[in-house]
Amino acid sequence: MKKYSFITDFAFINSNIKTPDEINNLFNNNFFNDKNKWKNYNLSNNIPFLYEGINSRLKNRMSQLSLGVYNVLEKGPGKKLKEDEEIYLFTGFGEIETTNQIIKSIVIDKYNLVSPTLFHNSVHHTSLGYYTILKGIHNTCATISDGIENNFSFINFLKKREKLNKSFIAVGGEEYSDFYELDELNKYKIIPAFIAYRIIPRTDKGFIFGGVFNNFNDLINHELFKNATTIFSDKKSFLKLNNNFKKNILTEYPLVLDNPCGIILRLALPFYLNIKGTSMVIEEIDNKFYCFEVIL
Repeated sequence: MKKYSFITDFAFINSNIKTPDEINNLFNNNFFNDKNKWKNYNLSNNIPFLYEGINSRLKNRMSQLSLGVYNVLEKGPGKKLKEDEEIYLFTGFGEIETTNQIIKSIVIDKYNLVSPTLFHNSVHHTSLGYYTILKGIHNTCATISDGIENNFSFINFLKKREKLNKSFIAVGGEEYSDFYELDELNKYKIIPAFIAYRIIPRTDKGFIFGGVFNNFNDLINHELFKNATTIFSDKKSFLKLNNNFKKNILTEYPLVLDNPCGIILRLALPFYLNIKGTSMVIEEIDNKFYCFEVIL
């Protein structure tokens, strides 16, 4: 008998989303399956409410990523955090704006001295470090960062963890930096967006990795796809699927744009929106389709 993993205590924020009701309203207004509605939906590079609830001298030294991680953990799984629960942060580029400032100081502005406060913020585990300091906890933490391919790293991580009978916390997100604009070839639209939730393994309902399909035809002809009444896909797959199948085709793309942690939000949406029956979550990477089955 299949054993699944369940997602609970979900939290998500971007420049427009602050409460759970705001996501539900977008869903009820068909925002996730009507690309024409995205045109009038503007996302800012700033999230003005990130400082809420942080009464500490540390807040003035925290990056946008650290503030975002703190907020989604506080609004979601951090409320019921157990001492033995591990916390994993998935971020493609980490504290990129701090690193960008260091580079500018040395190379462009040619300063003789660079502020030492910048260097601690460029360390890989800074964001989770700030969270543990502010909360006074000692949970095991790790950060997985793999650039624009970080969705792939998240998928591989879940495949390795699915047999372990131990819950853990998944966090994902990116901060904004004008450093992204240097890539004129791809022109990625990476905006600040942050996600956190608890994954409980070995459950009777939930998600399970469904496999890898080598091409689009293999995907749509497989039983997993045929049995799913709702499909959650990345933008690229969404545009392929949306006009050709009598299914509920949804995408999280307008909430995260090209955020390399998009699948972390996408995987949670069936649980958050309480989509009953069988759903399929798709991520296209290098013309292959990595899929999860979700049964609720």
